[in-house]
Amino acid sequence: ILNCNLFYTQQTYSLETNVADVPNGSYFKDLNGDFNPYIGLWKGTWNDKVVYIQFKKIVDYVSGTKYYSKDRLYGERKIINSNGIVEIDRISTFDNNQYHEFSGLNVKFSNPAQKQLYFAPGICGMTANLDVNFLNAEKTQMSLHLIYRPGYLDESCPYYNYMMQGNEPPFNFPKDI
Repeated sequence: ILNCNLFYTQQTYSLETNVADVPNGSYFKDLNGDFNPYIGLWKGTWNDKVVYIQFKKIVDYVSGTKYYSKDRLYGERKIINSNGIVEIDRISTFDNNQYHEFSGLNVKFSNPAQKQLYFAPGICGMTANLDVNFLNAEKTQMSLHLIYRPGYLDESCPYYNYMMQGNEPPFNFPKDI
């Protein structure tokens, strides 16, 4: 009788490691806890509206020329107007959403010390970046600055004429909060 047991040990690397430098099946982990200060439910106000943003650290499974898993920071929002009407609520379905409105925690190309989030609200392919700054040493207060990323806008978009007149994208999200 021949008994063969295979043991597979997943190799863990920091998020800063280049994917090309590791074997298939590797795990890119937030070893330094860089995402930890962001995780949780954040609350702010804007134009008499209450804005909630929830961030979670989620393990993503990626396959392509290589397959691996990676810790990622994702977020969703909920906006309630001054009459108590919920205008947007993606937080209540966070775990069921295939695509999240906020993703990544990247360094800004023009200022590597600045952290940015990617914002894709699902409106005609329009996207933005959000500069993220903590306002205190305890990292219990944050500010966000929205930077619209112009791109191709298809004529079938219901906001096409509105945008062609030079108006801001209808993100229902503050430029600064």
